[in-house]
Amino acid sequence: MSAPERQSDQAANLAGDLDEARVLAWLKQHPDILNRHPELCAILLPPLRDGSGDNVTDLQRVMVQRLQSQLARANQVGVALIDAGRQNMTATARVHEAVLLLLDATSFEHMIHIATQDWTDLLDVDVVSLCVEGDPRRALGLSASSVYVLPPGSIDDLLGVGVPNLLREHSGVAPKLYGPAAELVQSDALARLQIGPNMPQVLLALGSREAGKFQPAQGTELLDFVARVLERTIRTWLKLRRL
Repeated sequence: MSAPERQSDQAANLAGDLDEARVLAWLKQHPDILNRHPELCAILLPPLRDGSGDNVTDLQRVMVQRLQSQLARANQVGVALIDAGRQNMTATARVHEAVLLLLDATSFEHMIHIATQDWTDLLDVDVVSLCVEGDPRRALGLSASSVYVLPPGSIDDLLGVGVPNLLREHSGVAPKLYGPAAELVQSDALARLQIGPNMPQVLLALGSREAGKFQPAQGTELLDFVARVLERTIRTWLKLRRL
């Protein structure tokens, strides 16, 4: 038997083993067949709508619609990425402005006022507070009205031992952190401040009336930066050595 005859015989045997239902079932299980074998596009003949009946499927139209849907999804992703980039740039600019304002403080008390009062608008939050474990007057030279006092161990209880920060999308009422503004706060960002050896634990708390403004999945790079700048500024005013 010649080679062409053998090939024809093999093709006939293969056709006998397959039927249309099996082919369709296999294709449904392998919808990426055209991606893996694009040469089939040059072989397959898609039907064209010719007005012969509603049951005729225009494969070209289906493929175009699919491509249009994929393009629309890609555009949505692109718009989301652009929006996220713009929001990140805005947040970064706000943080830079807040840091520069902090560096302009003329006294320790002025610096604390900037952080707890002026930062609210700059950081787009409703309340900013500093919370100190123990007696802030003895430890930091602050009056009790400048910060909120927490019992020892409270910051570890809130954040976890050694955890630098925490974002809460639903903060709940926290009078020890925000005082009279506690009922206003719906979500918050908390950051631990390491002031120096033998110094009390300090917490920076940024509260928002918008539930979900802060979420655990969000990045904390800007929050960490603000916290590190604030702790170093406090340390400088107190003439403490760097950690």
